[in-house]
Amino acid sequence: MSINQIKMVNFRSHEKTALTFSPGVNVIWGENGSGKTSILEAIYLLSLGRSFKTSRVLETINHSANETLVEGLFTVDREHETICFGQSKEARRKIKINNVEVKARDLIGKNPTVLLSPEEQKITKGFPGDRRKYLDKLYATVSNKYLKALTAYTRILKQRNALLKTQKTETSLLVWDEQLAGAAVKVWKEKKELRQKFKFFLKEISKSYGQPGVSVLLKTKQAPAEKKEIMAELKRAVKKDLLRRRTSVGPHTDGADFYYENKALKRYGSQGEHKIALILIKLAEYAFIKTETGKTPTLLLDDLFARLDFERSDAVLALLEKKTQTIITNTDLVDIERHGIDLNNPENKQLHLER
Repeated sequence: MSINQIKMVNFRSHEKTALTFSPGVNVIWGENGSGKTSILEAIYLLSLGRSFKTSRVLETINHSANETLVEGLFTVDREHETICFGQSKEARRKIKINNVEVKARDLIGKNPTVLLSPEEQKITKGFPGDRRKYLDKLYATVSNKYLKALTAYTRILKQRNALLKTQKTETSLLVWDEQLAGAAVKVWKEKKELRQKFKFFLKEISKSYGQPGVSVLLKTKQAPAEKKEIMAELKRAVKKDLLRRRTSVGPHTDGADFYYENKALKRYGSQGEHKIALILIKLAEYAFIKTETGKTPTLLLDDLFARLDFERSDAVLALLEKKTQTIITNTDLVDIERHGIDLNNPENKQLHLER
């Protein structure tokens, strides 16, 4: 999988920008404020239907415009595919694949990307919900079955929560408890299998990093396996749920923690350990997606050399396989050359942006 071209109209600071990418290493360089990260954001948007910078896509519309449009040309199994994302201030977003309107979830897994950026550090430093969202996104990328199970569960959860907000009785919740428990079983069953596979890649990538003692592990609590167990938990929590007006039992409350050398990273990790852990998690994500889907993700590396020291930056590049489309943002080309990236290679490309 690779992106060949992107066009952005009124997207962030890009009033009208069109870029063509190579299948190898693409270096987007320029001063801070020239819109480098916005290009990665636009590619990510076409891959997942959402931004990594904001939960409100409306914020990506140029302040002087009423709508934004992002269009990408991808190569899929040697065929070209056009994905278009439009958002206006007055109307809902529109997503099209080859001029056919689709939903955002239809993008997930089609043209996968792996993003390494400062925003992703919340995976190790953020709240449990940040890690849950990251893992849900990852599992949905490699498994359409998981995506469907999670979508069905989320729909039922919204209905139950809506009922809780009207302060109905315990009896009126029973019909939704039955449905929610059944949907939860399916989500947890799929998640358990996918989690075990991801843990394997995390372990293998930790070994290949080349530093003795460096290991990153993912730990989660065991979820109920039977529908009747979940029904019992929902029953025990019903008074609390009615009081708080939200559901407190189910996959949407799952916790997950990363451990670095057998210590809880969120609580005890140093700044350097958080950086190393994020690199290993992202490289495991890359290997996991490629193995499970047969698609090679496009790597989006935002300001890589400014965020990491020379050795850690090299570790990222050394662990990447050849023939991987990589898009790197940087303020200049000096670090690029120091790391041995040959921009004279016809497979690679540099793109200069000016403020």
